[in-house]
Amino acid sequence: MKYIIITGFIILFVIFLYWAYLPDYKRNPKEFWRTIIGMPIGMLLGGIGLKDLNEKIKKWAVGEKKKRKSEK
Repeated sequence: MKYIIITGFIILFVIFLYWAYLPDYKRNPKEFWRTIIGMPIGMLLGGIGLKDLNEKIKKWAVGEKKKRKSEK
């Protein structure tokens, strides 16, 4: 019975990942792994109070780059 419940939760988690991240994958498959890794880590860091590090990881995950001086 315990294994059935665990298997059910794993299936629900996989369905959630498919539903939540499929649009992101279709938009930019190359950046998909950055999003998968960076966003949960950023949310965790934001939850424990490390907001500056959270912002850096979010920018890395979505691929934002620093503006060049010539673009100002």
